[in-house]
Amino acid sequence: MRAKWSWAVGPLLFLWPSLACAEPSPVPPAEAEDGDILYEPPPFLTSVAAPAKPTVAVGNGDLRWLEGLVLPDFPVRWDARVVEFLEYYRNDAAGQRHMRAWLKKSNIYRAMVRTKLREAGLPEDLMYVAMVESGFDPTVRSPAGAMGLWQFVERTGSDYGLSVTRWVDTRRDPERATEAAAKFLSMLRKRLGSWELALAAYNMGLTGLERSMAKYNTNDYWLLARLEAGLPYETTQYVAKIMACAIVGRNPARFGYADVALDAPLTFDTVDVPAGSLLSTIARAAGTDTATVKSLNPSLRRDRTPTDTGMTVRIPAGSKDSFARAWSRLRRNDIEHQPHVVRFGETIASIAKMYRTKPSTLAELNELPADGRLSAGLRLMVPAVTPVEPKGSGEVPVVAIPEGEFVYPGRRRVFYEVTEVDTLERIADFFRVTPDDLRLWNQIAPDAPLHRGLMLQLFVKPDVDLSQAIVLNENSVNVLTVGSKEFFEYHEAQRDRVRIRYTVKEKDTIESIAKRFDLSVGSVGRINAFGRHHKLKWVKTW
Repeated sequence: MRAKWSWAVGPLLFLWPSLACAEPSPVPPAEAEDGDILYEPPPFLTSVAAPAKPTVAVGNGDLRWLEGLVLPDFPVRWDARVVEFLEYYRNDAAGQRHMRAWLKKSNIYRAMVRTKLREAGLPEDLMYVAMVESGFDPTVRSPAGAMGLWQFVERTGSDYGLSVTRWVDTRRDPERATEAAAKFLSMLRKRLGSWELALAAYNMGLTGLERSMAKYNTNDYWLLARLEAGLPYETTQYVAKIMACAIVGRNPARFGYADVALDAPLTFDTVDVPAGSLLSTIARAAGTDTATVKSLNPSLRRDRTPTDTGMTVRIPAGSKDSFARAWSRLRRNDIEHQPHVVRFGETIASIAKMYRTKPSTLAELNELPADGRLSAGLRLMVPAVTPVEPKGSGEVPVVAIPEGEFVYPGRRRVFYEVTEVDTLERIADFFRVTPDDLRLWNQIAPDAPLHRGLMLQLFVKPDVDLSQAIVLNENSVNVLTVGSKEFFEYHEAQRDRVRIRYTVKEKDTIESIAKRFDLSVGSVGRINAFGRHHKLKWVKTW
């Protein structure tokens, strides 16, 4: 009787690279209780590290095609999921299509990734983590916001030196992202003790994995992968997929990929350019097109380099000398610019007016959002001219505030003028107060939108950086309580009038009073809160 090799789900089989070329040896069959013939696993499916040699049940799968494979430089477990992925990439048309595309593109970054992993003391075949994460595309963004070759979310990327600004996302820089990934993977391996657990944590998060380990009281990844709710299904597939991709990558001919035409490795020259350089200008100086410059510098998010600092950019290999000759000539045609740091309360229109340019020109120059909102601290490129500060009327601004006294020890009262792009929530967020605070301190309706020109009083904590906002302090405004004598006297004086009290006499009418004081009937009614047909009541007093 001829037996076929098979595997059981979750076998205790572990394979190390040193056994990659081991030869199978015949073993005597043994009878199982159910009548099936059991075999000890062939040596190419065993590990010297295993405490005992488990048996492999005879089934319908013939695994002898796995014999003699060159293995990755990290441990591989012959779990059913791993074998299923191997068969998918070996026999399935969709699997072959995906693997061909990944192998083709992997050669662009293979040498760089392997070098950085080796320099970090890590297995070089961890490069296949990037294959599974992004297909070696540094511009890929996941639905969860993970970005780049190694798919860092913004918070984790920041922890490992990858910054995200309006102009640059270094998660998309293949070299810097690989350096960060090496540090992250090294930390996970040291903390968890095995590459299986480290890879699982890379996928599902360290906190979630450690919670699962504590729940089931085990540090055995393969046990967790078999237990109900032990690990997310996607994580169990993820670890197996990396192992399978690494095996295929080590044995392309055995899986039918010997004919894949690999992309050329990435090569480039680097040059230093000043802040705010247009990629189109860089491309012309390098004798190439803008798309090529963008592909060489995937971390750049816009069509120019950051406006706050110079930058080293990549250009096609062999073009550095010609770039240097052309750059100074092309730069002479560019308009000189300087940086401007936005303060809260400034708008595109107000900044454009300061630098004697058009709002549309400023918006195009800086690729500003369509809604016109600017964040405090944002650095813009503006014409290199002396800014013209807004001219006021020369009078001290008057601010009307509601009745009541607000006392907040340690806080500072300031006044902020609402712009056309402001909302109550936006203002509250910057000054670190609540919308309800703003409504309490000012005469603000709960549902009506804010209108440009309203002057709000705020009581801010001392740790709020007011240098980043356009505000007025108490000494710079004339504060008037709404309804007070001073309030009415001021506003009537603006119209060259005075406010007086008049006691109604017998036979007085609204019309007669209005005529006596050179007012309209409507004005008298408005001042005294009654209609033009109101009947005056005279009260005799003696």
